[in-house]
Amino acid sequence: MTKTTHTRILLLSIGCLATFSHTAFATDYTVYGKAEVQIATTDTGIMRYVKEGTQIEAPYSRIGIKGAHKLNEYLTAVFKYEVQVKGFEEDDTQEPFTARNTYLGLKGAFGEVVVGRNDTRFKYSEGKLDNFNETQADIAQVIAGQDRLGDTISYTSNSWHNTQFSFTYAPKDDNKDNKAGYAATFIYGDRNLKNTPYYISLSRVDSLNNIKANRLAGVYKFEQLQLGVLYQHSESVDGTKSGNGYVLSASYTLDKWVPKIQFAKDDSALRQQTDATQWTTGLDYVFDKQTTAYLLYTDLDLDENTDSSVALGLKYKF
Repeated sequence: MTKTTHTRILLLSIGCLATFSHTAFATDYTVYGKAEVQIATTDTGIMRYVKEGTQIEAPYSRIGIKGAHKLNEYLTAVFKYEVQVKGFEEDDTQEPFTARNTYLGLKGAFGEVVVGRNDTRFKYSEGKLDNFNETQADIAQVIAGQDRLGDTISYTSNSWHNTQFSFTYAPKDDNKDNKAGYAATFIYGDRNLKNTPYYISLSRVDSLNNIKANRLAGVYKFEQLQLGVLYQHSESVDGTKSGNGYVLSASYTLDKWVPKIQFAKDDSALRQQTDATQWTTGLDYVFDKQTTAYLLYTDLDLDENTDSSVALGLKYKF
């Protein structure tokens, strides 16, 4: 028997075992993730997510498994276990993983309820607004409320006539603010921009991660052009800080090229310690649905400091 034949038999055996384990327990699951590498040069290092100087980063690379197990004709168990993978970077070899969305729950005609670590439904409301999500130009650089919290209960309704309601609740004993907190979001349209070319969200967060805030956000896609807008009023739980935040974003698809621009401003001093303004421009080259190369430049202005960063990156989703 040749080495090639041995290899084919081994691969066939592994495939059969994988098929058996996948179906014997009636569980539908997917292994997924994102591998990303970025070379960034940053001016002063006061910007979040990047350091001063020239660095090789792996911004928010991750791996996870998610799935569903049908319990009966009414209920399905759902789960997700996801970690950020930082082992690519020399500084993070001792702690190569950090927690991301990790939960267990049930779904049915009522919608979906999950318990564990999850994006708050306030963060969920951004949809496709952020053109530079998970980079140094992420709207979380200046806008408060972009939180992923553990020990929460999240409810998301099924979509009804393009309308969806979702809710996050954190019990007092598990909340950082030492009081029960919640976030609630109404969405009209499709936040993924697949079923409709638009969505509008109205959100409220109260006593989660030391903020109270109201948010109105929307995205509209017309052929190759996509526009996004966000307005938010925020204040600290103790009432000592408050202010308004704004985001404007735009992108245009030219075959595989996608030029992008984004403006974000906030004067609540909740995310940064002072008023903050950030301008960002970038260019993506989309090889396919999984692979994107990008170039971005971002500038952050605070009351007494400024910072800028230029980055070249490659992102692969699987």
